[in-house]
Amino acid sequence: MRLSKYEKETIINFNQGEDTASIYTCSKAWIRHCEKVLKLKPTTVYSYAREYEFPKAWIRKPRKPRKLSETTKIKLRQRLSQKPILSRVTPNTVGESGGGDAR
Repeated sequence: MRLSKYEKETIINFNQGEDTASIYTCSKAWIRHCEKVLKLKPTTVYSYAREYEFPKAWIRKPRKPRKLSETTKIKLRQRLSQKPILSRVTPNTVGESGGGDAR
C-alpha cells in the first residue's frame, strides 16, 4: 500500500502527567533520524510506519526567529572576521611524511 504525501504524517504526543513522549511517523526521514541519530528502537512497527518513545525533556518549545538590527549584524560580522576559523598552519596531508622519499 502506498501512502500519499498528505498521509505520511508525523505525530509527536506528550502530556504533563508522564515523563515520556512518543512519535508516530510514516516519514522515512524521521524514521532514519530516530534510529540513526537518536539511537531509538521502535516500540511498534507497522507496515508503513513506526512508533518511538523518548524522554519528554528532549522536546523544546518553539520560539520565534531572532530579528537582528543592522547595527547588530555589523557588530557580529566584525566579531566573526576577527576570529580565525581555520588555523594558518595545516597538518601534513595523507602521503606526505615531512622528510625523505615515500617509495
